[in-house]
Amino acid sequence: MRALLVFVDGIGFGRRGPQNPFCDLPLEVLAPLGADGRATFQGAHLVAIDATLGHAGLPQSATGQSVIFTGHDAIALAGGHASGYPSPRLRDLVTREGFLGRARERGRRAAFLNAFDAGRAERVARVLSGEDKPNRRFPPSASTVCAMARGGTLATFDDVRDGRAATFDLTGELLVAAGADAPRVSIASAARSVAAGAAENALALFEIFLTDAAGHSQDTEWARDEISRTDHFLAELFRAIDPREQLVVVTSDHGNVEDLSVRTHTRAPVPLLAFGAGAADFVRDAKSLLDVAPRLLAFAAQ
Repeated sequence: MRALLVFVDGIGFGRRGPQNPFCDLPLEVLAPLGADGRATFQGAHLVAIDATLGHAGLPQSATGQSVIFTGHDAIALAGGHASGYPSPRLRDLVTREGFLGRARERGRRAAFLNAFDAGRAERVARVLSGEDKPNRRFPPSASTVCAMARGGTLATFDDVRDGRAATFDLTGELLVAAGADAPRVSIASAARSVAAGAAENALALFEIFLTDAAGHSQDTEWARDEISRTDHFLAELFRAIDPREQLVVVTSDHGNVEDLSVRTHTRAPVPLLAFGAGAADFVRDAKSLLDVAPRLLAFAAQ
């Protein structure tokens, strides 16, 4: 059995109203985040889970992502919610306990399906191996630490061209605009490539983070565009996998874009959504971000 975790940064269950850009969009997968009770994609199973783990304050990216990828209370380890990129202590946790590395330790194939420029991938790899020191240009994110633990590598634009990975912006448009030699593809093509890459691995990870950037901007038009693009990608991804053999799990590290009345993150519950093989069992009785990694590893062991 093969499972793919799609991590979508900064999406939570919000109140219905003008502050919530999920409302009244023609969404196939993420419609419930508009708080209007519409069903999600047919065959998908969705529950709300806690991103705070009972800690005071607003949940943040470094700790929230570390919890998702490891199943450990990284917030307690860090002494509270920690934003941005993970500290050395959190990097050590994700290196030891990240679900991709643990799968490799058990002899299973595991991959991070976000593609990077080859030069950047090499520099990030040197930082994570300790050959170079982290710096502002190449800070190790929780996802790249998880990706490279126990012998993992980073995908490159060649993997996009080969149809087994996708870029963070899905289509390559932002990368091309920034001067990168990234392939230009459609959202549907990106989804098919991620589905194909996931089919080659027992466990895989794909990250979308522009939703969080749009939430911080409080720009309703941008937020609605990122939500629509993400929803389109997820719907095409669900259509592209083999639901008898593959499971897709979608979750987030904290709320944000569902409430544009504030620039900060929120304490809103976040989605845990599953589609495909074993989807109903995967979400059953899930309570918090702590449940994600252990369930992925258990599923992949079947």
